[in-house]
Amino acid sequence: MSLLFPELNRARTLQNVSDFFEYDLDRLVLMSGKNLTDLKSPQISKAPIHSTGSNSREDTMIRGLDAGAMVDAVKDTILHCSYDSRVILIELFINHKTWFEVENILFCNHKRLGFLRKKAMFEFADGFDYWQRRHNCEPIIDLHAYKRNFGDTK
Repeated sequence: MSLLFPELNRARTLQNVSDFFEYDLDRLVLMSGKNLTDLKSPQISKAPIHSTGSNSREDTMIRGLDAGAMVDAVKDTILHCSYDSRVILIELFINHKTWFEVENILFCNHKRLGFLRKKAMFEFADGFDYWQRRHNCEPIIDLHAYKRNFGDTK
């Protein structure tokens, strides 16, 4: 148990990340006026990417949501994940490739991909918080879900 962080509800956190990619990302991209291809083809290299970030306030504000900044935060979050996590987030969640196709890209089996997928989703949830702040997103969306009490899984 961590001394710094509250205990995560791992299943709910994974579901939140999955829901974000399935239900929110496409709409954010449309609202931002940006292109999904910006997210579909970021550099996938073994070395982490360092970005100065965009702080453009010209993006459209809709109902208090700065969609452009949020899309930039998604892109930077993915670019700063580990190599395997970047491949998984881009290929599974954005390009909607099959597990089999991603297994071939990463040269891994089905069981290993399942483990790496969860790892990628936790990396995304952890990094997304930082990159939203870096891009001055409002509101800040925390994809983590926390256990309320010891043993509580809600």
